[in-house]
Amino acid sequence: MSTAPDVEELPLLRCQRPVVGRLDPLLRDLQSRAPVLKVRTRTGDQAWLVTRYAELKQLLVEGRMENAHPDPANRARYLDSPVFDYNLLGTDFDEARAQHREFRAALTPLFAARRMAVLRESIRDRVHRLLDSLLAKGPEADLHNDFSLPLSHGVLCDLHGVPDEQTFISMLTGMDDPAKVGEVFAYLAEAVVWRQANPGQDVITELSAVGVPVEQIAGLIATISFPFLVTPGVQSVGTALFAAHPEQRDLLAREPGLIDSAVDEVLRMGQVEESVMPRYAAEDITIGGVTIGYGDLVLCDHYSANYDELVFPDPERFDITRAPNPHLAFSHGISHCIGAPLAKIQLAEVFSALVTRMPGLALTVPVEEIPMSMDPEAVKLGGGIASLPVTW
Repeated sequence: MSTAPDVEELPLLRCQRPVVGRLDPLLRDLQSRAPVLKVRTRTGDQAWLVTRYAELKQLLVEGRMENAHPDPANRARYLDSPVFDYNLLGTDFDEARAQHREFRAALTPLFAARRMAVLRESIRDRVHRLLDSLLAKGPEADLHNDFSLPLSHGVLCDLHGVPDEQTFISMLTGMDDPAKVGEVFAYLAEAVVWRQANPGQDVITELSAVGVPVEQIAGLIATISFPFLVTPGVQSVGTALFAAHPEQRDLLAREPGLIDSAVDEVLRMGQVEESVMPRYAAEDITIGGVTIGYGDLVLCDHYSANYDELVFPDPERFDITRAPNPHLAFSHGISHCIGAPLAKIQLAEVFSALVTRMPGLALTVPVEEIPMSMDPEAVKLGGGIASLPVTW
């Protein structure tokens, strides 16, 4: 591994209070220093932070990083989190690559256009039923806890075919507790067995039909689920952006054909703090004027890259007509999120409905005062917005 200065001299990667639509001042400062630079993680370890779009995309295309480490017990860590430990697919880089290809081959067909069309109908139904309830109670609501969370969790459960939405989501969001990891996978295995006895149009049924073992299905469900736990946060950030920018809200209402462009802009700005999947260099990598050593921890921050002014002029401006908009919200290359079609469908249905059914949508607090989940020790899955008070 490469040598580095005393870890205490490195900048600590701990962002300030998140604000919707703005790049954190720490990350802006680090981005201005260099596209790739050494930082200190919350565990006290050293890592390479990639802050600029071009360098991040190059790394993702080249595929010289893996969710694995040759010596897991002594690896540098991003967070003390069993979720990230789970993503260490193997102790050998070649083994990790093989497992990654196997997982993607099994999962990609589950997001085919035909299946997404079926899910779109159920998503639209969920969106309007939730809005019916909120409008009946109106004219104020918390659109994070009363809309984004139940919608996203329901969509995830529909996708998988798990029998008990509340237990499933509670289990997944509790996986940051190492003591509960075994319980989660035991529950998922039970859910798979139940669905096999009660087949439907879902991931478990389709994987079971092609003979995937129960334990592997449970692992694949977890693999799919973790990224989708971020979706409620992105949806709430997008809702806040429309509420804070009535001219963009009204533009989408007048020109519904802009919905795909609007979704892309929400996705670009949809994070409010570092958005990192830790990876390890599978070989020495020279990029951005530095050499990342074999086995070094690499933090690919899609949040910072999506605010790179070299690619996105005036990056803190919310513009649903922005073009081109080559954001990296779903990563890129072999790491591109296979669930992207479903996430985009959900966001499209949400914002199309909001601008028509809540045409006066507005925040009841300044955008800087939107309540946020503040945990100094760990980045929450889907963390950021804690509640979203609005009126209409």
